Amino acid sequence: MLTKVLKRLSSEVSMRIFEPFLLTLANVCTISYPLPLSGLKCSILRLTGIKIGSPTFIDKGFQCFFPKKITISKNCSFGHYNRIWAFNPVYIGANVQTAIGVTIVSGGHRTDNFAPLEDNQETTLEGDNWIGANVTILGGTRIGRGAIIAAGAVVTGDIPPYTIAGGIPARVLKRREPAERTVSPFGTYPSYIH
Repeated sequence: MLTKVLKRLSSEVSMRIFEPFLLTLANVCTISYPLPLSGLKCSILRLTGIKIGSPTFIDKGFQCFFPKKITISKNCSFGHYNRIWAFNPVYIGANVQTAIGVTIVSGGHRTDNFAPLEDNQETTLEGDNWIGANVTILGGTRIGRGAIIAAGAVVTGDIPPYTIAGGIPARVLKRREPAERTVSPFGTYPSYIH
């Protein structure tokens, strides 16, 4: 019993004190790529347990919950005030770019008794995605490679690869063809084409 209480207390201290301290410190250390020390923020965030590929840029105001469940690949760029609530795993593929105010909530609740949903609540962005301003992405969703999500959308289901989706709830508006090369803050790279 005592071991269980101590383990729970340790988890609470980490979640309520240690992780917020590191997030605050990381946000103070926001330095744009390719300036010297631009990778410092990601290095600090890795101390929370987030798995982050390099290079990746995360702008000021970033917040997260359960960072050990977050995986971010390389060449990603996140705008101001992005939030990731990882009640379940969140996987973000390479070359994802987001605008200001993006929120990912990897989880949900039942509608009958409000108990947390436990199955199929992972959230995946396959890569080469553009996520517009103030988009909300909910648990149990997969955004296909090369898909674009329009500003203000709420993603509640899967979005197929190489489509543009928008609305509440988000739905496919049209298909898109990838360019041969994609522009990112880290330069240009060849687009992944199936």
